[in-house]
Amino acid sequence: MTTQTAVPTQPTDTAAVSTASRPDSDIPPTLSLDISSILAMLPDDDALDDWFLKFTADNEHLGYRFEIDRKGWLIAMASEGYDGMQWQFNLQHDLQNWIDTGPGGLVVIGNALIRTSGFGRRAADAGWITPEQHSLLTPEQRRHGIPFAPFFVVEIRSISNSLEDQQAKMEEWISYGTTLGWLIDPFLRQVHIYRPGAAPEIRDNPETVRGEPELPEFVFEVRRRIFDLD
Repeated sequence: MTTQTAVPTQPTDTAAVSTASRPDSDIPPTLSLDISSILAMLPDDDALDDWFLKFTADNEHLGYRFEIDRKGWLIAMASEGYDGMQWQFNLQHDLQNWIDTGPGGLVVIGNALIRTSGFGRRAADAGWITPEQHSLLTPEQRRHGIPFAPFFVVEIRSISNSLEDQQAKMEEWISYGTTLGWLIDPFLRQVHIYRPGAAPEIRDNPETVRGEPELPEFVFEVRRRIFDLD
């Protein structure tokens, strides 16, 4: 099935719900729309990918970033401001340097579409796909959503996201198969570290956060690169 799927992009049977409080009224709220009944009409995962990519392209002028959670809720988040883009760049840059000097694999960037369980179509602010995972990707899969969880995922909370929503997203990553996850909160100056089968570990205002043992020798200077960034 192609992007010409005859599915409405503005359903009339969904309800908009604000899911994040905003300290700044000029920033659009995060909104959620239940589109599960629409997604259920699509014949397979490739068709869902095609529909979602077309939907996001058709609506990019609205200034939102879009994702779908596992239950079929379309999540619309305000686009990143300058600070958010710089935070993401710094993390992706340092992760790429680590990959280039050792383990190989691929950096996950913010616009990479990743299939999670159910209807989920997610994106991470940064992450790592191992060489073994990379070898499993076929040319056809590269055109659609990545069909597995990255080994390592990082989410950086933006001003339009509530901490609770970001924590729920991290739990979703772990349940899907991510081995190590970091939730970085620049506003509370915290790093929440997620691993399967363990409660999140919260570090207050750390100077650095280390990826070991899962990411040997990867050290991210979170205070300099995010918390104290001018």
